[in-house]
Amino acid sequence: MLRYFVIDEAHIVEQWGDEFRPEFQELPGLRRDLLRLTSFTTLLLTATLTESCLDTLETLFGKPGPFQVISAVQLRPEPSYWFAWCESEEVRKERLIEAVYHLPRPLIVYATKREDVRRWKQDLLRAGFKRCAIMTGDSSPPERSQLIEDLRERRVDIVVATSAFGLGVDQSDVRAVIHACIPETIDRFYQEVGRGGRDGKAAISLTLHTNEDLDIAQYLNDKSAITIKRGLERWDSMFFKKTILPDGRFRVPVNIPPSFQLADIDMNSKKNQEWNICTLTLISQAGLIEMDAERPPLIQNFESNDAYQKALELHRESRFIRILDESHLKAETWERKVEPIRQQRQNWSYRNLELMREALRPKRCISEILAEAYTIRDRAIPEPRKQVIVSRACGGCPICRKNRDSLFAGIMPAPISVWQNPKLFVGEELERLLAGDKLMLIFYESMEEKNWQRKSPQLFQWLREQGIRNLVVSREFYSTLIKEPNLIPDAFLFLFENYQPILMPRIPTLIFHPHGKAIPEKYLSPNRTSDAPLIILLPVDTPDPSRNDRKLIDIFPGKYFMFNHFCKEVNL
Repeated sequence: MLRYFVIDEAHIVEQWGDEFRPEFQELPGLRRDLLRLTSFTTLLLTATLTESCLDTLETLFGKPGPFQVISAVQLRPEPSYWFAWCESEEVRKERLIEAVYHLPRPLIVYATKREDVRRWKQDLLRAGFKRCAIMTGDSSPPERSQLIEDLRERRVDIVVATSAFGLGVDQSDVRAVIHACIPETIDRFYQEVGRGGRDGKAAISLTLHTNEDLDIAQYLNDKSAITIKRGLERWDSMFFKKTILPDGRFRVPVNIPPSFQLADIDMNSKKNQEWNICTLTLISQAGLIEMDAERPPLIQNFESNDAYQKALELHRESRFIRILDESHLKAETWERKVEPIRQQRQNWSYRNLELMREALRPKRCISEILAEAYTIRDRAIPEPRKQVIVSRACGGCPICRKNRDSLFAGIMPAPISVWQNPKLFVGEELERLLAGDKLMLIFYESMEEKNWQRKSPQLFQWLREQGIRNLVVSREFYSTLIKEPNLIPDAFLFLFENYQPILMPRIPTLIFHPHGKAIPEKYLSPNRTSDAPLIILLPVDTPDPSRNDRKLIDIFPGKYFMFNHFCKEVNL
């Protein structure tokens, strides 16, 4: 019954480091296993798509394809950005407490390290703020659920958190976001600022940073991608313990140390397992292996619960892969195939960190910095990709305040139609009447109104049988024209109130144009990009859209009929 496989917050598939979610990186294998059972469409949804993220998603989910991108980036206009350098940790503490006294709530305080989160909570409690809670990657699902409920019920209005707070949390009325740190990338910063003002009302972003924060951000950035030496050690250790499956795939354990050296021999923690998974993702991107999955064991297949639990534990601590390059254990292969992928990821991370540095002491509007982070360039190879342009917005930033520039929100351009090359069907009778033209007008007189309203359902059915699938009609005509929407089995129909050819499927279209409204010139444009027929039903007294002193029927050079004549022509 599966028809869609939807991954929300898909950018997390790319995130590595202390707060990355390894289960997101394993979804391509689960998807591949499900595709062996049935066909379905995969939707990857994210509001913050960088070029690096798109590369990762395309590598992991592009096969089996096809892989298409529909993207429109509009920066959030709600946040007002403020940055303050603090000469010491003590000064930052004073400023944060002062800010919490004055800023509107609910508010979020972000810190990089989990121990910092706990320390900030104690500082806030000592300052008298009792309605305060924390969330980190260590928070259990019940703790997360309780915090979200407490926020909504107003039992809590201050949350101190790491970046883990953003995942799955949509509290619309957060009014302020404080960073008591420097995020390691501008992307993470913008995602966290985006927790505020989701109800469309103004929000404040305040960043309190020290010189030490830059060193921490640099360190986190450096460790966000594993080195190929360490990665090869981990892969060699996992593959040494492999199990060969009957279909040529391999089961590899992810709960073993990266090597059998004394320094590594006791590394069997959850973090070690996560970095093993991280290594599998990296070499999957490099094309050495293909991530796969296997259905978990079923309890009815085991004689005892103990046997089932052992099988389940083995499944949880294993991953399933298929080898694509037989030289996957050679150092030169890693240098040639894995290192370019790792280096590209690192370059993206460095670029994002530099944009974050610039935001702290900007020389241009924050919207320009963010637009640079989220603009995706077009390309022709290896697969064609269209450019993604960012619509800028600024709710206030240091440069705009300095220059006394007004706040602004960009207007999103209309996306191009995804129905570029649909299959067309035009009946023989309609083709005969069009006689090679692509535009035909049918005029009705006001004194014929009852007549044409009586016959219009029959005309509508005839046109549907002749291939009309796109209908532009005002709401008052819906009940008249669509009394029986299933007159033709398996026929689909698109309904619009306005004729917007760039948004519509390029299929035969019928427009019912009402009395008393001027007809737009674009309806009659000879430069239409679609080859699909367009039929317009309109009043006989409709004026020429370019000159109100004459009727359209008197000057229209193309194919047209009077309503009654057309009905006789088609035997209605």
